[in-house]
Amino acid sequence: MMFRDKTGPDLITFRGFTPPPPNEDDLLEQRRACSLLATETEKPANGDNDDGHGSSPNLSLFFASLCVIDLFGVFPIVALPKSIISCGLYGIPLVLLVVTLQIYTATVLGRCWTIAEKLDPSIVRKNRYPYAAIAEFTYGKRMSVFVTVLLDMTVFGGGIPNLLVASQNLQLMGSKLTGGEFEFSFCYWLVLIGMFLCPIMWLGSPKNMRPLASISVLICSSVAVLTWLSIGRDTFVTNVNGTVVPRDDFEPFKGIELGMPSWIRLLKAYGIIAFQFDIHPMLLTIQVDMEKKRKIGKAVFLGLMATCTLSTVTTVFAAYRYGMDTTNNVLQILPKSWPLYITILLVTLQLCLSSAVGNSALFQHVEDVLGASRDFTIKRCVIRSSLVWLAVLIAEILPRFDVVMGIIGGTLTGPLIFILPPLFYQKMTSLEAIYYREMERIQSRDTLVSTDDREPLFPSAYGSIGPHSSTEIRRSSPPTLNWIGECFSFCNYRFHQFCRFLYSDCILSGAVIIFGIGATLISTYYNIFDVKDIGTQFWGSCAANITLVSDL
Repeated sequence: MMFRDKTGPDLITFRGFTPPPPNEDDLLEQRRACSLLATETEKPANGDNDDGHGSSPNLSLFFASLCVIDLFGVFPIVALPKSIISCGLYGIPLVLLVVTLQIYTATVLGRCWTIAEKLDPSIVRKNRYPYAAIAEFTYGKRMSVFVTVLLDMTVFGGGIPNLLVASQNLQLMGSKLTGGEFEFSFCYWLVLIGMFLCPIMWLGSPKNMRPLASISVLICSSVAVLTWLSIGRDTFVTNVNGTVVPRDDFEPFKGIELGMPSWIRLLKAYGIIAFQFDIHPMLLTIQVDMEKKRKIGKAVFLGLMATCTLSTVTTVFAAYRYGMDTTNNVLQILPKSWPLYITILLVTLQLCLSSAVGNSALFQHVEDVLGASRDFTIKRCVIRSSLVWLAVLIAEILPRFDVVMGIIGGTLTGPLIFILPPLFYQKMTSLEAIYYREMERIQSRDTLVSTDDREPLFPSAYGSIGPHSSTEIRRSSPPTLNWIGECFSFCNYRFHQFCRFLYSDCILSGAVIIFGIGATLISTYYNIFDVKDIGTQFWGSCAANITLVSDL
């Protein structure tokens, strides 16, 4: 990892990157040069060679937040309420826990890329697959291969529920519009949606998709408002006197249990929540396209808060009106109305647009493996269209979108969300600490300047989300002469030590990793038996329908 270079006695090589000379002015100049190098190396990957129409401007914080909201999509609005309601009051802390941990791991994953760019500016050449690049930088090639396979499986599998929900919504709309007379199976809608998706999938990276992200966010907001309106219309009616009153058969929070739900129900809810709020496969792809990469954590927070607000309101309304009768897809229980039909069309459109952004990382990696040009070519169209039709085929075989969500969320996304980001972050901050210690040692010896007389090179922004300096802690509690003051000073010092322990990245990252390992193993164990138990219902329903139609 770090050794003396033969070209000079005092230069060290850090994973292929030779640090700048020990002179401080030269060090600053070298950093500026590295920044320019990073800018120049990003241009071919993100600009001219991506779409063949010149360089596109990088994403601002606003558009990065829109991309995050687009990645969440409408699933938290139409498919998450049932999972939370089924857990009763325990669904609230479960969602808060998963969302909080996802914000933390998304933030540290973004920091990993920022640190890696500083330690080795040439890493920007791998900006089409940044997650794997961080894995290779920290733990070597084998870890990079493992992360790549896991990412590809997660991204590809995550597009299957999009296809299923979109096709089932269209079948639902046809049935409700005609009172059940027109039953065009979702199996056929899947094929039509695949044909519609192919041209959209031919687009480049997220920064080439600003219009799609903007439209998608507008659709998500409209879906939420229209869903609330439909639930309200189904809850209250206007009597002969013109007064709005609840329906006669209305029972608030029907069947919702306040007690502890079963562990199986909690695990299933965890898998679906983890699936619906997982943006880690695409997070770094968005970050490398941002103008200010350090603000990726803020973009995640803003996008997550916007989505959680829409999802929370929908869940409360659905729980109040339908209780435990709420369906896996909220739209299926809503009564016939024009707001419902518009909502169905908007959900279908948003799922298609979200698939274009969400599958970008997978498409780019497969294209690189197959040697496809980064320009817009026929080969790109063939590769991406083939992947779309493969997803359509699997969706025809596996028609239960809630089960697919549980498998992907509980088994595949666990390592990507809760295990790998803090693991990489701990290693990255360790490498950064070694790098800066060596820089300070070389500067101190060659310039004969004590490190106590100048500002340390190690930046305080990394390796900590809380106070680190024990000197600051001691200064915060000045000694007193009386015993009351001494007791207060001692308690204050111990309290700050306890806070420092809680804020320690090592402790926090370790706790998240342990949670991720446990949740992944238990969810995988449950998913195996869940698929086995419903196997007779799970496989080949579309194939059976097609056979039945051909016989008729």
